[in-house]
Amino acid sequence: MLYAAALSGSFFGIVLAYLAMLPLFGVGLALGVQPLVVAAVSAAAGIAVFGGLWPGILFGLTNALPVTLLVVLALQSRTWSDGNTYWYPAGRLVQVVSLWCAGSIVLVGLGLSVFGSGFETSVVGFIRSMAEALHSQGQPILNADAATGVAVLLPGIIAWSWMVMSTVNGLIGQSVLRRVGKNLRPTPRLSEVEVGPAWVAGFGVCALAGAALPGDLGFGAVNMAIVLAYPLFFQGLSVAHALFAHWGLGPLVIGLFYGVMVLLSWTALAVVALGLAEPLVRLRVRLAGRKNT
Repeated sequence: MLYAAALSGSFFGIVLAYLAMLPLFGVGLALGVQPLVVAAVSAAAGIAVFGGLWPGILFGLTNALPVTLLVVLALQSRTWSDGNTYWYPAGRLVQVVSLWCAGSIVLVGLGLSVFGSGFETSVVGFIRSMAEALHSQGQPILNADAATGVAVLLPGIIAWSWMVMSTVNGLIGQSVLRRVGKNLRPTPRLSEVEVGPAWVAGFGVCALAGAALPGDLGFGAVNMAIVLAYPLFFQGLSVAHALFAHWGLGPLVIGLFYGVMVLLSWTALAVVALGLAEPLVRLRVRLAGRKNT
């Protein structure tokens, strides 16, 4: 029902559709994988019956399957020789979200390159057609040059929107379950987000390829780099919180930090830079002191 609310075309309906993953996360993180599979298949089948086959397939690919994968991984745990139980790391969960979008970009790019007019050409043409349609309605929001500039980053922007949506829904679901005592795993902490050097290297390769390669290869590499920056952003947030704790800054300053980041979205680049540098400078370890490994 939440997913189908977007069909109304209203802003409130779109907001409701943004929360379509939340019931699935709630079922999976409280009851386990098997009830989640039943819920996911039922939801996809219901959308296919009442909304059409393609909306049902789209729901399955963008909601049901990724939520199921994330819950399966999130509920994995191991009891180590020290007697402690260790759950699937928060950093790897964020990386899985990023890899899902990266794989989607690769598949869409290959499809448009083989069966369409090309990845970049198709996206630029789509944005320009939208800009022309808005211009004909008296809403000249984008000119042709601006539309081309937006198109260069569009797949990555869409991916970030989906990644934020999935992360927010998962965190809300886990938070509600923790409050009522129904969560199957402990809530991951932001300080636990760890992105290793291999991920940083992959981001760097995509960024360099995007700058050096022409055509669809460069276009795809740029957007892959944007997607791979998502876990680095969370690692950067972890570093920022470590700095706040080291300096003794309270909730007011932290809230102001997030408020500025929402209002000035470009400041997120500084957070990504923090996350990018962390595997090299190990700032969190320096601030926390030497740890027993």
